[in-house]
Amino acid sequence: MKAIKIYLIFFFVALVFQNCSDLLDRDPETNTTLEYEGIFKNTHSAPGFLNRAYNYLPSGFSFMGDAMLASACDEAKHSDAGSLIHLLNNNAISPTYNPDNVWDNMYRGIRICNIFLKELDPNRGLIGKYNSIPQADRDNYKGQALFLRAFFHFELIKRYQNIFCVSKVLDPLQEEEIFDIPQSDFQDAANFIANDCDSAAKYLPTILKDKEANAGRPTKAAPMALKSRLLLYAASPLNNPDRNVELWAKAEKAAKDVYDNASSLGLVLLSDYGKIFSTPYNEEVIFATKADNINTIEQNNFPISYQGKGLTNPTQELVDCYAMVSSTYASPMSGYVATDPYGLAGKKREARFYATILFNNQDFKGAKVESYVGGKDGLYSTSTATKTGYYLRKFVMPDVDLTLGQTVRHSWILFRYAEIILNYAEARNEVLDSPGSDKLLHDLLNLIRLRAGLRNFRSSSEYIKSKDEMREYIKLERRKELALEEHRFWDLRRWKDMSALQAAIHGVKIQKVQNGSDSLGNPIYSFTYESFKVEDRSFDEKFLWYPIPRAEVLKYKNKGVVIKQNAGW
Repeated sequence: MKAIKIYLIFFFVALVFQNCSDLLDRDPETNTTLEYEGIFKNTHSAPGFLNRAYNYLPSGFSFMGDAMLASACDEAKHSDAGSLIHLLNNNAISPTYNPDNVWDNMYRGIRICNIFLKELDPNRGLIGKYNSIPQADRDNYKGQALFLRAFFHFELIKRYQNIFCVSKVLDPLQEEEIFDIPQSDFQDAANFIANDCDSAAKYLPTILKDKEANAGRPTKAAPMALKSRLLLYAASPLNNPDRNVELWAKAEKAAKDVYDNASSLGLVLLSDYGKIFSTPYNEEVIFATKADNINTIEQNNFPISYQGKGLTNPTQELVDCYAMVSSTYASPMSGYVATDPYGLAGKKREARFYATILFNNQDFKGAKVESYVGGKDGLYSTSTATKTGYYLRKFVMPDVDLTLGQTVRHSWILFRYAEIILNYAEARNEVLDSPGSDKLLHDLLNLIRLRAGLRNFRSSSEYIKSKDEMREYIKLERRKELALEEHRFWDLRRWKDMSALQAAIHGVKIQKVQNGSDSLGNPIYSFTYESFKVEDRSFDEKFLWYPIPRAEVLKYKNKGVVIKQNAGW
């Protein structure tokens, strides 16, 4: 009998997640009341029900098949010509086909959170009735559900702008209830999400009691970080065309709240930039996905001669952003030598460059990367060999031996402390009349510069005087600090940076040249470097927003309800 009951519980859970055809799907309560009640009566399946929502968190390692979102902007080129990621670079998505259409999945995640919150309600919920989650743990679970609901709504508004904010479980027998939910514009939806963030922060713990056992769970810092990102987007030109400074002030305060409480929240900037991405759940990470033992990121992105596919190829535009080590803001490329562009023989580039880019003649896994023409990792050497002259260093673990099938723990970072610092700086600059005398703003940037190995702004005489110049510099720092982490794609849209969105991307063609011989007759080689255009990219302004899926528009139309589609679609 016990086995039958367990079977029924899991059968019903499967049924709940299978019956997801409707966008704003329904309460899973059907005539199988006993099985539904059994889920929330059971001390394992009740908390396990919320765990299902975590499956809808995105992982940037496999944003679109084996492609990363970086390849859909000026950060990188995906070397597989057949990848769907190229559709995002060529105005090739539509209301009927969008490979990044998350509409259904995000609402599925929202539905799980709402069902869980309903049953967690102390007055009418099944969890309280059966004490299937201890009283002492319920605030934490409530905070998790509220945070996840806020996160899923944010994933929707940053893509679709005009969405439906769902805060309750919908009655399965009242179909019109679905169509009575009003469509919210960006600012209204942002207010809804911000309120969920505030509520979640009240319930979540400041520090996880058992960090290893609870890895991948949010703390108070997670909804605070989400609110910071949310309000930064809400204040940006795409969503704030009138440049309302009050929206920037709200964004500044949200970032400041995290910054001012960083110590109590357990947040620091790691001294070693590279370790952020090789050590899951380190002290800089605010929230990340579950760490799984995998090697797909290495399979997809190791260079060709290292048994990888070499798929994510950083662009020359990204490479050119990185300054020389110890350089000042005023002279970022001081000491640069064109014949030694990567600092292998002379002055080096800043630390973030080496933790992000794999380049020609670099030591990697005990061998030299050969991305020169004719090299084992070079341009045109295979169908997926680098198309830019570069490979991905960030995220990959050199110690993984793919020939032995080795795996390593990888977790996709969704929020980290450095982003908060840059959010704070960006919003503060927009609030100030002028940054020229603001020590705090430059101190924030110094935190980022110091770790990268760049010289600080040491006195007010070195401060950036112009608001416009400061804005461009903060954009540059975001580009470098957060490279390939799924920020640039959205940053360019919220800034409405059409010139960058429409620009061609470039790479480097490297030739190996013999320059005589040494005293023993051994050949001496050097390299030449020639920039070349990898591809043109097109971008129409309507693509600043994704189209709401046509199926949803028609579904509402068939019920006599007109929903607002984004401009141009």
